[in-house]
Amino acid sequence: MFDGEDGGRKKIKLIVAGVVFLAAAVIAGISMSGETIADIAAQRAFMCTQCGHVYEHVLQMGERDPLECPVCEAMAAYPAEACYWTRGPDGNWKANVRPTFVVLNTRIDPKSEKKTICPDCGREVVGHNPRPPQELMDAARAEAGL
Repeated sequence: MFDGEDGGRKKIKLIVAGVVFLAAAVIAGISMSGETIADIAAQRAFMCTQCGHVYEHVLQMGERDPLECPVCEAMAAYPAEACYWTRGPDGNWKANVRPTFVVLNTRIDPKSEKKTICPDCGREVVGHNPRPPQELMDAARAEAGL
């Protein structure tokens, strides 16, 4: 079927056509899912500073924090940062598959110079808090049986 030089070209064309078809299918699937990039960006974790309740919330146009907590109804819910670190039994830091959510001190008081410390691991939490390296996350998933 694929003999010589012409056969090699046909094989390459078929592979390229397959890749293009697959890419088109993925793009169509994403487009038809109904979620735009803006929708995805509007989904945030919020945490109530009064009762500690953590929940997901989709930001609506014009909303400003603090939001009303759906549990205690206090106007004390702020966007939260996820900390994927914990302390192991030996006292060393390790990755955690279930994050601890923390509200940055600067979210509550923009003039605050006080560092935000994770209550679980004791590390400083910052905006867009970075996750542990992938190999540590993989080890945490394996340890959790995920």
